[in-house]
Order: sequence, then C-alpha cells, then structure tokens
Amino acid sequence: MTPFFTPAKHNFPNVPIHIAGVNEHIIRLAGELCEGLHAHPFNSPKYLREFVLPNVEKGLKKSGRSRKDFEIQSAAFVIVGRTQDEIQKTREAVRQQISFYASTRTYKVVLDMHGWGDVAQRLNEKAAKGEWAAMAKEITDEMLDVYTVSGSFDDIADKVMQRYDGLLDRIAFYIPYRAGTDDAEWQQLASGFNR
Repeated sequence: MTPFFTPAKHNFPNVPIHIAGVNEHIIRLAGELCEGLHAHPFNSPKYLREFVLPNVEKGLKKSGRSRKDFEIQSAAFVIVGRTQDEIQKTREAVRQQISFYASTRTYKVVLDMHGWGDVAQRLNEKAAKGEWAAMAKEITDEMLDVYTVSGSFDDIADKVMQRYDGLLDRIAFYIPYRAGTDDAEWQQLASGFNR
C-alpha cells in the first residue's frame, strides 16, 4: 500500500464502521460487515420498518450477530418554526429538497414503498432537463407528510421520537441551522431529547 493511503498507527483498534445505503444489497452488507448503517434522510417509517430493518437483519444473521450489535442512524427532514408562516416556508423548501432526492433513480424504492414509484421517473426526467422549480410540484402534501416531521419547537422532539421509536438508534435533523439564531429554541428542543 502506498504511504499516502496508509494510516498512521493509533490507539483505536476497533473503530466502528458505518456505511450509508438505500437499497437492499448495501443494507445487507452493512448488517453483515459493519457496526452501523446511515439510512438516507429520504425515508419513511414504513420504508425503515418494512425494507431497511429486514435487510439489516439478513446481514446480521449471515454474520451471526443480532440487532443489539448494530446501530441505525439517519437525519430526518424536520419542518419546524415558531409560526405557521415559518413552518409553511420551511415546508416548501423541504418539498424542493425531497423532489431532488426522489429524482435519483436508485432511491425509487423509497417511493415504491408507498405506491409512488412513477413519480421517480418524472422527477428524473425533469432533473435531466434542469427543471428544478417544476420538480417540487410533483411532491404532493401527502408525500411531504410521509417523508417529513412537522411541528413547533415545543412539540417537535416528541413527534420525532414517536415517529422513529424502534426504527432508529440515533437521529439528526436535516434542516438548515445558522449559529446564533434561535439558540433558545434549539436548547429547549435538545432538552426534549434528553429527558
């Protein structure tokens, strides 16, 4: 191995390996060979429960391990604000972001879980043409509700915990954060997870 790619010696012999994945084979591989999986933020509880967890279990079984030996983490699309106007503005920004992810052909399985696989093809075609603004129109309010968690700073921690209980071991929020803004709200939200 070239010295450029040879890591220096260290005192961490068992560094946990986590890989990201969306589809069957990479998720099984994570279960078989890794200590964890980073599930894509473009997910739903149904996708995690009916697709991700069974494939992780198949990989774990192959390696003779159990779910307690493995960590699943993800970021969640969280729509949060102090007012309904703030929430609605964030909702539209997240709709645009989801339309981008849903245009990726290899992420079609996430849409298929809910019977929306045809949307992936339309989004992919619009992305190829650079029709970015038009893509968001393909994401219905129903779809947005399936792939996101919405609420106020007061209730979003409880909503996220209820949604992902038993599905994820660790979670992050997939929302823009600007240091120095809404600090009190973020502290309150964090304390909601640390009860």
